[in-house]
Amino acid sequence: MALSEDKPINGSLSKPVRISPGLRLTPTERKGLLWLGDVLVLALAGVGALWLWTFTRPNPFTLEFLVEQIRWIPALTISWTFIAWAVGLYDSRLALQTPVVIQRLAGVAAVILVGYLSIFFILVERRQLLPRLPLVYFLALALVGTALWRWIYATTMARGALRQKVIIIGAGWAGQTLAELLQGEFAADFRLLGFVDDDPDKQETHIAYAPLLGPTADVLDIAMAQGADGVIYAITRQSQPRLFQTLLDCQAAGLPVIQMPALYEMLTGRVPVEHVRSEWLLPGEVTGGQAPLTYRLFARLLDWSFGLIGGAFLLVVWPAVALLIKLDSPGPVFYRQVRLGRGGVPFELLKFRSMVADAEEEDGAQWATKGDRRVTRMGRFLRRTRLDELPQVINILRGDIHLIGPRPERPEFIAQLEQKIPFYRARLAVKPGLTGWAQVRYRYGNTVEDSLIKLEYDLYYIKNRSLLLDLSILLNTVGVILLFKGT
Repeated sequence: MALSEDKPINGSLSKPVRISPGLRLTPTERKGLLWLGDVLVLALAGVGALWLWTFTRPNPFTLEFLVEQIRWIPALTISWTFIAWAVGLYDSRLALQTPVVIQRLAGVAAVILVGYLSIFFILVERRQLLPRLPLVYFLALALVGTALWRWIYATTMARGALRQKVIIIGAGWAGQTLAELLQGEFAADFRLLGFVDDDPDKQETHIAYAPLLGPTADVLDIAMAQGADGVIYAITRQSQPRLFQTLLDCQAAGLPVIQMPALYEMLTGRVPVEHVRSEWLLPGEVTGGQAPLTYRLFARLLDWSFGLIGGAFLLVVWPAVALLIKLDSPGPVFYRQVRLGRGGVPFELLKFRSMVADAEEEDGAQWATKGDRRVTRMGRFLRRTRLDELPQVINILRGDIHLIGPRPERPEFIAQLEQKIPFYRARLAVKPGLTGWAQVRYRYGNTVEDSLIKLEYDLYYIKNRSLLLDLSILLNTVGVILLFKGT
């Protein structure tokens, strides 16, 4: 980190300085680096596949031949990266787990191979347009190349290269919560240098395994001495004028100041409901939180498109699924359950029955658990593949739910949870959905702690609804199905 003489900052600094940013990557930039590396490797694999193909053809490997066949390279690259995104291969935390990454890369190659061959055998009269040998070459080269690239990435990042060095302002509950996150899941992205705090009892101590470096008034001097890339403001109460001026001095000197809730949201995709003031959840736009008309039209078009396609698929698979459910256990094929929609309006949610009939007759409403004995053999298959949710296309067409949104909860559970979790009823501010941000980012929850985490995901979605986020959820839902990550 370089320091240079500059003009005084509002006359508040005894020694005017300017901090030059170092070569550090944010989590978003790391995802971009992963993607760019993949694209480069895939492009080279495409060229290599065409070169190998010429050994079995009369055509020499010339620029003319490459231009003629190059259309396959972007098509296969886009397909590969889309499936890779769906199965989580651009998650910076997963990217460090090389064995898991290689397994999923092999899965991506298998999905492309199966999809390509399916199209090949369907288009009987146009098979000459779909050569198979270059695809095999491409998949082999792509698998080896991306696995090698991901190993290099993981090895480099695991050694702490390009980590952002940060200091947390405030060693209270919010600061300690963030410290645990930075030193745990995101230790490869951040190096926590320590805290600054004005509490005299905390001076010269360690908090959350990080040292307390001094008072808040000295944060800029401490940051320069420690070579920090930024400071994180983790004090939930209103800042005092002196501290506010210190933060302005940091920004003027080129030292980024990040608010704890904003960083928490960016890293986890969740709103830290236990560490924000109530007004944090209110929309900042003059629209009062109303989604733009273009987005609402897109959402409705998506609902109807999926409803019609899903409805046709439901008609096709319903006889076979109904027969298997009946053969497995006595009871109805469909299961109806009261859920709460937008504004707390109740409606009946439809599902294929996955539990024994009258499963709650004795004990009443209760969460499903892992290995739940009430779930039938057919029900386990339906849940893992998410086929039990398919009848909800009827709820979508009726307007009870969207395709994407927070999952609708049962009124009995909502009554319990809103007594224990702050802002829980805020998830009823929007229409629920068949799939949602919490469903693709978190496991099935059956405790109050799980419900708190899923609420944080739901509130993040409510605050950040957009076309891009909805498309990301759809893509990740495909990944959940491909990886059999259903309950």
